[in-house]
Amino acid sequence: MREFAYNSLLQDYALVQQGVKDLGDEYFDYPTSVERDEHRTDLLEEIRKDYAFKLLTLLEADLREDFLNSLESRKRDTVSRAYRDLCLEYRRETRQISKRAAQACSRMPLDRIFDKLRDCFHSIDEEFRRICSVVKGYFSFRNWYAHGRIRAMPVVPDPEDIYDAYEQFREKVLDR
Repeated sequence: MREFAYNSLLQDYALVQQGVKDLGDEYFDYPTSVERDEHRTDLLEEIRKDYAFKLLTLLEADLREDFLNSLESRKRDTVSRAYRDLCLEYRRETRQISKRAAQACSRMPLDRIFDKLRDCFHSIDEEFRRICSVVKGYFSFRNWYAHGRIRAMPVVPDPEDIYDAYEQFREKVLDR
């Protein structure tokens, strides 16, 4: 089994996408070429959604892990200090000030982490601030996909765009 990592997911996405495009018409039970093309398009869109969801889920896990590790390690870099400030704010709001930071903040809303990162890079890196906002918006799709597809579908991000955003997060936040 392949590793569940950004690179392998993106490679798998390209492979599956190409496989569906290369399927001959005999694999589809539709009498007209228009119906076969519509079905093929629907399959490609569902594959895009699936891989976007997987990549966003992986990014969420990495950001949450980094957030909690930063609280426990007491690093002195700018992002870690911003995370500690966010956690202290959250502990006060939820009246969990007596609990350990990592325990009290283990359920920190992801949008607050993105907001704190965006604020942290305020005058340092405007492009990364924009990426934080964009990726925060991607999570409306992730939540829609994960929790039932009841309301109208939000914009589906391209897996390649998510991967590019991950590269920025890895460089600026995750590998510090």
